[in-house]
Amino acid sequence: MGGATWLADNLESRNTDSWNNPLGALIVGVHQLSLSGWKPEECVAIENELTAWKEKGLFEKEGTEDGKRIWALRVKATLDRTRRLTEEYSETLLQIFPQKVQILGKALGIPENSVRTYAEAEIRAGVIFQVSKLCTLLLKAVRTALGSQGWDVLVPGAVSGTLVQVENIVPGSLPSSLEGPIILVVNKADGDEEVTAAGSNIAGVVLLQELPHLSHLGEKVVFVTCEDEDVVSDIQKLAGKYVRLEASSNGVNVSPSSLGDHHADSLAKNLSSNGSAAAELSGSSSAGIILLADADTPTSGAKAAACGRLASLAAVSDKVYSDQGVPASFHVPSGVVIPFGSMELALEQDKSTETFMSLLEKIETAGLEDGELDKLCDQLQQLVSSLQPPKDIIDSIIRVFPGNARLIVRSSANVEDLAGMSAAGLYESIPNVSPSNPTVFASAVSQVWASLYTRRAVLSRRAVGVSQKDAAMAVLVQEMLSPDLSFVLHTLSPTDNDYKYVEAEIAPGLGETLASGTRGTPWRVSSGKFDGIVRTLAFANFSEEMVVTGAGPADGQVIHLTVDYSKKPLTVDPIFRQQLSQRLCAVGFFLERKFGCPQDVEGCVLGKDIYIVQTRPQPH
Repeated sequence: MGGATWLADNLESRNTDSWNNPLGALIVGVHQLSLSGWKPEECVAIENELTAWKEKGLFEKEGTEDGKRIWALRVKATLDRTRRLTEEYSETLLQIFPQKVQILGKALGIPENSVRTYAEAEIRAGVIFQVSKLCTLLLKAVRTALGSQGWDVLVPGAVSGTLVQVENIVPGSLPSSLEGPIILVVNKADGDEEVTAAGSNIAGVVLLQELPHLSHLGEKVVFVTCEDEDVVSDIQKLAGKYVRLEASSNGVNVSPSSLGDHHADSLAKNLSSNGSAAAELSGSSSAGIILLADADTPTSGAKAAACGRLASLAAVSDKVYSDQGVPASFHVPSGVVIPFGSMELALEQDKSTETFMSLLEKIETAGLEDGELDKLCDQLQQLVSSLQPPKDIIDSIIRVFPGNARLIVRSSANVEDLAGMSAAGLYESIPNVSPSNPTVFASAVSQVWASLYTRRAVLSRRAVGVSQKDAAMAVLVQEMLSPDLSFVLHTLSPTDNDYKYVEAEIAPGLGETLASGTRGTPWRVSSGKFDGIVRTLAFANFSEEMVVTGAGPADGQVIHLTVDYSKKPLTVDPIFRQQLSQRLCAVGFFLERKFGCPQDVEGCVLGKDIYIVQTRPQPH
């Protein structure tokens, strides 16, 4: 019938009737998958969404936005989710089959070619393959209609380098013979990677899957994702060649280049010079706890200090309005800080200081190749995570928070939330902890301390020249909320560095959905600081949301629930989406002015209230 082009043309002329048959076939296919027992809850949620979008049809306008574009974005989010379902199915089969098939095929004398193609044939013979083919066709049509070609820009810029294909971004995975700048084509990522730790000569990354934008904003490398199979195929043909990667809000281009085009400074210079981090390194040895309002950078770290300032700003925020009369009011969860020096005190009480200092010295120069660094990191983490926080700290926490409170125990290191080193997502947060269970609480605190010595954390400090012995960890303990939505605001638009817009990434449930590398992408909206105009950039397609229920145990665990976006107001209600976006913009702009520079702001929505839990200088 003309395939993807025909469907895209029909969408262009606002005729979605032609989509009913392929969408109907996809719904039947996903239903068959659920009958097979493969992720039935996920299948039902996808069925509900596809059915809703098919029935809802296309409006001329949705709120103030073009109805055709909103319909296409909504369908795209569900199609991406469906394709993820098929990929996970295929990956599972490939984990089960090949090795066993090889042994059995050899024993039965089956021709080697039949053995090699068995798993692939098994996938192609099933309904999963038809679902995958339909997804590919429909996604191509949607991308054509949106004019995106499957590209998404996380960090814009223009760089040149040798194109190298890798499975994932892991320190030690790059050929040591490679000199000069390189541009990676990466098959998979979870958003927690430290690109510069994998190689200081990495100038750009092309990732072949979607990813939340916040995950790599701190990187000083050009970072794009691409999901169009034809485009990916063309890029892969350039492997081993010197290429130029150009990425902006207008589009992405990867093309052959000559070595003379590249004049970039070394990555080590681009990253924060050690000065900005080292200037704020400090370790106070005070015992006890510090109330959030009294937290400052020398005793509590930049993150906790910012939270203390947020608490005082929240008190006046209800008197502040945007140019359009939208309130900038927000709340801050109550909290306290376990200051720098508390971990060292616990080490003394445990008589482990000498062992700790010896391991710390070795880790400074440990190599990657022989596994020495991994071994030392494990030993350090085991030592620190077995520590008991001093008793007076535990007693003070119990006095501050009611016994039935649920808390989140968060990092506030002296090497995070700085202007040159955000270290977003690098250190641990333990949600859903009860102060009335001293064992669980003590374990959460020591886990946060121990996260200072993960392989990623150690390598990220090496990358910016910060000595391991200078790193210290305070712990921020805050009231745990059970939000409907969690968000990150970028008060300088990261896509095109435009100061006139606040961009928000929003996830259902707890913020851990956004920050923990869960597969899928968030809602993304842009809102004008001065004109209030809202633009929807993407709809969410996370398969799960993380929540905490009042009935469950406060044991550091969260509940994972399957999400059905056909029931989420932010997806289906344009008025709700516009009003929330404008409120988030008003809050973000207020905080940007108060802190004096663009901010990355984390928070959540609970009923009609906005809570801010953290703000840091935005890397750009």
